[in-house]
Amino acid sequence: MDHPILRKAKLHALNPGGKWIQEVVESPKFKKGAFTSKAKKAGYKTKAFMNHVLDNPSAYDETTRRQATFMKTLVSFKHPQTPP
Repeated sequence: MDHPILRKAKLHALNPGGKWIQEVVESPKFKKGAFTSKAKKAGYKTKAFMNHVLDNPSAYDETTRRQATFMKTLVSFKHPQTPP
């Protein structure tokens, strides 16, 4: 785990408007790795499963749909690229 100051800097770089992502991830209700486990169980990679859930929302429960939406939000953030 990163040092708290480094973690805060990384989260701020990804989401300069606030700390909502950090609050979600640090929440006791957040189950780290649950969506990835569901994807593996269904025979998908995480991003492919996310797209499948978002394309077929009626086939999945509310928790899985929310996890897919959260993953889409995280994927949409662009990480700073390091120069070659």
